[in-house]
Amino acid sequence: MEYSQLVKSLEEVVNIPVYAVLGSLKQNVVFLSTLQGESNISVISKEVIRLTNKPVAIPALPKKELDFLVYAFDTQKGKEIHSLNVVTLKGEEYEAVSPQMRVISLAYDQKRIAFVGSSLQETALYVVEHGKLSKLATLPPFSFVSDIQGDLILGSGWLKGNPKSHELFIANLSGELKVFTPKQGSNNYAVSLSGEYAHFVSDCENLGESYWVYALDTKSMNYQRVEFSQKDVYQYNPVEISGFESEQRLLVAKKEGESKIFVDGRALDTPKGVISGATKIGDKVYFSLSSLTTPSKIYSHDGQKLEVVLENKNVELGSTYYTKIKSDIDVPTWVIQPKVEKNPRVAVVYVHGGPWGEVDNRWNLLIAPLLLLGYHVVAPNFRGSTGYGSRFTFMDVGDAGGGDLRDIVAAREYASKIANVVGIMGYSYGGYMTLLALGKEPEKWSFGIAGAAVTDWLEMYSLSDSSFKGFIEVLFSGKNEELMRERSPISYAQNVRAPLCIIHSQNDTRTPLAPVLKYVQKLQQHEKSFELHVIPNLGHAIYTMRDAVDIILPALLFLKKLYG
Repeated sequence: MEYSQLVKSLEEVVNIPVYAVLGSLKQNVVFLSTLQGESNISVISKEVIRLTNKPVAIPALPKKELDFLVYAFDTQKGKEIHSLNVVTLKGEEYEAVSPQMRVISLAYDQKRIAFVGSSLQETALYVVEHGKLSKLATLPPFSFVSDIQGDLILGSGWLKGNPKSHELFIANLSGELKVFTPKQGSNNYAVSLSGEYAHFVSDCENLGESYWVYALDTKSMNYQRVEFSQKDVYQYNPVEISGFESEQRLLVAKKEGESKIFVDGRALDTPKGVISGATKIGDKVYFSLSSLTTPSKIYSHDGQKLEVVLENKNVELGSTYYTKIKSDIDVPTWVIQPKVEKNPRVAVVYVHGGPWGEVDNRWNLLIAPLLLLGYHVVAPNFRGSTGYGSRFTFMDVGDAGGGDLRDIVAAREYASKIANVVGIMGYSYGGYMTLLALGKEPEKWSFGIAGAAVTDWLEMYSLSDSSFKGFIEVLFSGKNEELMRERSPISYAQNVRAPLCIIHSQNDTRTPLAPVLKYVQKLQQHEKSFELHVIPNLGHAIYTMRDAVDIILPALLFLKKLYG
C-alpha cells in the first residue's frame, strides 16, 4: 500500500461515526456521536439534528421530562479545564458556568447542575444555580456524581479509604453528606434518583464476582433488590449492569465482553456486540450497538421487531473470537483477524487503557485501522480490567506493572502462535504497559508503539491535580514511592531493544509530556532506535476525528516502514 493510500484508508475508517445513546428528551432519542467529525450530542426526531456547538467532553445523562441538557467542554486546547454549557432541543445554547477546573462528572435537574470537579488542591462536589457556583463538600479523589433531584445529590466513589471498594453518597444542598454501603468491602455505583429511591448497582450479594441493581430508600436508608417479572435476565446471569431505567424496567446487562437488553427481565433479540446505551420511549427501546468489526448503529425494538433507526457505513474488517489465555490466571482475550493479512503475518498485542477499562466486542478506534491494514490483533483483558467482576478489576491495586505485565507477556506467547512477528501497542495505561514490557521483557517484542504513556510515576504524581494524585494513590495502595519507582518504564529504558514509536500530546494533563521527554533523553543516551511524535495543541482525550488521525497516523507510518 502506498503512503497516500494508507492516509486515505485511515481517514475513511476514522470518519466512520460512533454512536452512543444517552437517553431521551421529550420523546426524542438523544445520543453522543462523532458525526460531522467531532464529538457532539444529537437527537433523532424526524431527522438527526445536532444540538451542541462545541466538542463534547462529558455529557450529563438527559432527563426525559425536560427539554434541555448539560455538557462539559474543554476550554484550553486539551488541558481538560472545563466549562459547562446548557443546550435546548431547539438548539439554543449558553454557558452555565466556567469553573476553570477538571470536571469529573455532572448531572442536572430543572433548576440546578451538580458536578464533581478537581483542582490542584482538592476534589469537591459543586452545585450551580442561576449561574452561581457553590462548593458543597470536599470529596476523595475519583468520586462521581450521578444524579440530582430537588435537594438531593447522588454519587459514589472511594469514600472509606479502601482502594478495593466503592461506596454511595447522598448529599443535600447544605453540603451534608451521607455515606452508604450495603456491605463492607462491596463495590457500589450510583445510577439515578427516582422519587424517594436511589438506584444503584452493587456486588454486595456476590462479592467480587457479579453485580445487581438495588433501590435505596433515601429516608430510612434501607435497600432492596430490584426484581423483574420475566426470568430471562436471571438465566443470563450477568456479571455487570451497564444501564438501568427504573420507571421503564429497562436493564442493559453484560458478561464476557458482550451485552443484552432486558425489559422487565425479558431479553430482546439483538445482534452480537456491545450496547453502548439504551432508552425506552413508549413501547420501543432505542439502543446503540457495535462490534469489533461492525461500526455503531442505532436500533429500535418493540418487543417483536428489530429495526435500524440510524445506519452506518458497511465495512468488512475481518473476524473475531473470544478466548482465555493462560497466565498464572485465566486472561479473557479478544483475537481479531484481518480480512486480508500482511505477509509476513504481523500481530499486535493491543493493551487497553485504564487500567480499569477493557477491550470488549465493540468498535474500537485504535484497533480498526490495524485490521484495515492487515494486522492481526490480540487484545488481552489483563488483571485490572473491568467486565469480569470487582475481584478481577482490583487485582492490580498495589501491583501495577506486576501481574498485569505477566498477562501481557502471556498474550504475546499466544500471538506468536498465529503470527511471524509480534509487537505491542497501547494508549494511556496501555502506553505505559507498552514501555514497561519493552524494558522489562525486551527479547519478547519486535516493535512497540506507545501513546500517551506514563514513563515515571513519581514525576507524574508531582505534576498531577487532586484527582490523578488520588488515582495513583489508589493504584499503588498509597504513595508507595519505592514501588512507583520500580514500576516506572524510565528505570528500564536502557534495556529496550525493539524499534519504538512514541506518540504524545503537548497539552496532556493526565499523563504529562515532561516525563516522556526525559525518557526519550535516556533512550538517546543509550543509542536506542525510536521515533517521537509530539502532537501540538492536543490533550489526552480525543474529541475530533482530526485529532484521531494525528494520533494514529504516526503509528501506521511506523509499521509501514518496518513491514511495508
